[in-house]
Amino acid sequence: MSRSALITGSTGYIGIRVLYDLLRQKTVDRVLCVSRHKDQEAFWSSIESQANKFQVPLNVSEAKAKVGMVSVDLGKNHNLLLPALEQYTQSVSTVHHLACDTTYGHPFEHFEPWINCTKELTQYCMDPKYPKHMYVTGSYGHHLVDNPHVDRKEDFYFINGYFQYKRWLSKYIQNKMDEDLKGTLFEPGYIIGPIDPGQNYIFWRIARMFVALGYAFKYQMSFTPIEMMIDNYMLTLNHPDTSPRVMSPIIPKRLYIHEVIQKLVPDLKIVDYEEFRNIIKQIMPKRLKYFGPNVPLIMETTELNATFHPLYDNTRFKEDIPMDYFLNCTGLTEAVKLGLEDRQNLLNMRSKVAK
Repeated sequence: MSRSALITGSTGYIGIRVLYDLLRQKTVDRVLCVSRHKDQEAFWSSIESQANKFQVPLNVSEAKAKVGMVSVDLGKNHNLLLPALEQYTQSVSTVHHLACDTTYGHPFEHFEPWINCTKELTQYCMDPKYPKHMYVTGSYGHHLVDNPHVDRKEDFYFINGYFQYKRWLSKYIQNKMDEDLKGTLFEPGYIIGPIDPGQNYIFWRIARMFVALGYAFKYQMSFTPIEMMIDNYMLTLNHPDTSPRVMSPIIPKRLYIHEVIQKLVPDLKIVDYEEFRNIIKQIMPKRLKYFGPNVPLIMETTELNATFHPLYDNTRFKEDIPMDYFLNCTGLTEAVKLGLEDRQNLLNMRSKVAK
C-alpha cells in the first residue's frame, strides 16, 4: 500500500507545521521533502531552524528516521522535478504543494517557475495507474484581482504578480479537478499566529506605518489563524471524501485593523482615506504604492466566503476573531515597537530640519 507523502515548501510557515503533523500520522510511513539544498546537513539545519523559529516541537532526531530529501531547486530547475520523483511513483499517495515565492512587487512573469512546478506536480498526481491526492495552498487574496474597482496602474498592492499567480493557481487546479484530479485547494486569508513571520508580512508592515505616522484609516482585512488553517488541513487529509474541493478557512467576519492597533497605541488618530494618502505622500512617499486610490472600496466590495471542513468546530471564531488573539501576535507587537521607534526618528529629523 502507498504510504508516502511528498511535500514542497517544508520549511515555510505552513509547511513546517504540515511536516510535523504528517510525521505524527499513523497512515504515513515516510515523508519526502523537496528541497533546494544539495546535502543532508544543510537540509536538516534549515528544518531545525524553522521549527525553532515558529516554535514547532519537531524532534529532528526522530524525524530523520522517517524523512527523505529530494534535492531539486524548484525556482531554478523545476524541469528536474519529475525525473527525481519517478522512483517514488508507486509509493507516494499524497502530494502537498506548499512552496511558492511570497515576495510582493514582482510581475506575474516572475512566478513562471512556480507555474511550471505546479503543472508538473499535477501531472504526477494524475498518473492513471498510480493516482495521488494533491493538496495545494493558494490565497483568498486572489479574488481582489478580479475586483472591478482595481486600477491596474495605481492599485499596485492588489494586482502584483503574487496575487495574479494565486488566481492562475486557483483556476488551473479547479480545471484539473474537473478532469478528475483528486485533492483540495486551500484559499486562506492572511495567516497569522502567536508566532508568525513578523515583518515579512505586508500587513504587519502597514501596521508599523500606522504607528510611525500616528495616523490610520478604517482598514478592514480578512484573516486565518494558523490553528484554523492546520486544523482544516489535517481534517481534509484524514477525511478526504467529505471535503469540499476548495476550502477557505477564514474568520467569517472582517477585522478593522485600526481598532486593534488603538489598543496598543491609544493616541492613533483615524482620518479618512484621502487624508491618509496625503500624509503618506508627504512623509513616506515611497510607501504610497501600498495605498492605491481604491483600497477601501476593493476590500469592502470583495465578497468574503468562509468555507470549512464539515467536521471543523468553528465555535472559537464564530462571531469574530478575539481581540486578545491579535494582541498576542508577535508580528503585531514587533510592528508597534518598530513603529514607535520610527516615529521618534521622524520627530528627530524634523527637529534637525527646524534648527
